[in-house]
Amino acid sequence: MNKTNYDYFKEDFHKKNIPSELYHYTSPRALRGILKSNNLWFSNIYFLNDTSEMKYTYWLILEILPNIKKDLDEDFYKKIVERAEYMTCNTYYEEESEIFARLEYYVLCLSTEKNCLNLWSNYTKTSDKTGYNIAFSYKGLQECVDAKGYEFVSFASVCYDLERQKKMLLETILNFNKKYKNAKNGKDKQVVLWDITDNFKIYSVFLKHPAFSDEKEFRIVIGIRTHSHDENCEFEIQNGIFVPHIEHEMPDPEEESIIKSITISPTCDKDLAVYSVRKLANSTKHYFLPIYTSDIPLRSQSNS
Repeated sequence: MNKTNYDYFKEDFHKKNIPSELYHYTSPRALRGILKSNNLWFSNIYFLNDTSEMKYTYWLILEILPNIKKDLDEDFYKKIVERAEYMTCNTYYEEESEIFARLEYYVLCLSTEKNCLNLWSNYTKTSDKTGYNIAFSYKGLQECVDAKGYEFVSFASVCYDLERQKKMLLETILNFNKKYKNAKNGKDKQVVLWDITDNFKIYSVFLKHPAFSDEKEFRIVIGIRTHSHDENCEFEIQNGIFVPHIEHEMPDPEEESIIKSITISPTCDKDLAVYSVRKLANSTKHYFLPIYTSDIPLRSQSNS
């Protein structure tokens, strides 16, 4: 796959002070699963909590395309419009399931924000009424994932800046337009279209609507060929849907744990919550793991 312009905001992230820790907000069930299995869980990108976020990038593409139509090869322009329109509907699931040996992407969603009310609310408003965040060592995560040798790996902060998003997409489309024009035959042109489609797919993981900027999200994405990972794919049930995820083994917690602490969301019974997590951590050999509770005040619920 050709180098993508998402490297721009990946590099921009690395120009800043890289945090020593990143935070994964999750449910009680998932926390238990991660600790007991000692595995990182990478979710299939089509099964994220907000299914519309995958379409956001394609809506942007459709918005900027008319502005550069005169600069694009007529057939290339038509193909990109068709692709973007197709990806904003739900029928693309059928195509994804039929392509053999394609590169499929899985993501671990994290945040640089240790105590984010919006992220907590994803869990405190559920029937469990409690969420958790796992603090990971950034260096530990990077070494752990890189050691596996995935075909595609990216560590990058999510981009929320609308102008930067449009600039990256614009430059990508113009760059691939040149390649399309220079392609010698129909087969080469098709390869260019496959490559830009993969680029768009990566963008859709790292570009989010500015309204979510306070989440300060950071994502690790891995790419695996479907024929090589289907047997290793695990499934978590969420809202009656089987959600595929890849489990990546972490170092032995008794030797070098990359988990540095666990924080519990705003909750009514902090002491009992901390005690319960301590019991779980000890049972999974995460001894002496710091456990905290969020200091965000819990809003009282009035009786209806």
